[in-house]
Amino acid sequence: MSDKPVATKSITRLSAETRRKHIAEAALRALQANGHAGLTARKVAAEAGLSLGHLTYHYKDMAQVLAAAFRLAADQVQEAGRIALIQPGGTPSERLDRFLRAGFTTDLMTPAHLRLKVDLWSAALTHSELASIERALYDSHRDALERLLDRMAAGYAFERIPAVADLIMATLDGLWLDWLRRGDELAVKNGLDGCVLFARLRLGGN
Repeated sequence: MSDKPVATKSITRLSAETRRKHIAEAALRALQANGHAGLTARKVAAEAGLSLGHLTYHYKDMAQVLAAAFRLAADQVQEAGRIALIQPGGTPSERLDRFLRAGFTTDLMTPAHLRLKVDLWSAALTHSELASIERALYDSHRDALERLLDRMAAGYAFERIPAVADLIMATLDGLWLDWLRRGDELAVKNGLDGCVLFARLRLGGN
């Protein structure tokens, strides 16, 4: 008897969380299709197959919906990097190369994802919660990058890791913007190759 209320509460909580995730996924699809400027509560509700009332029941306002959608997108990007990191084998520079290229797969290099990336950068300028999500994504990616560079560094080169990480992180953002403008696959490949080469030259790793 005493276990029944706990079980009921758990099911209710799980149902609410599932519904919130469903709305966030719908908002993410709507963002990819319409962009941040064209996103409305009606479009998200229609994409989710819900009434506006259901939307406002689970999220206080569109700022919360936006944050949930961008957080979902950030999780997808982080997962791509995590999969690259756990793959066994390879020299430190080969592992770095694998990690960098994980952010430029065909699944991610689509107009929809590019629009989402630029929208997040733009929206983060005026929304503190979105800025926090964008910063957390940056910090997570940079932390993984510096751990890979640490494995490459030889002797005195450890002190050069922050500078190398600065250049690589800036280059990755630049490659995304260049791809958005020109769609040049060779330019992306050359840029990523250059990041690995620069790290090897500055850190003395293999």
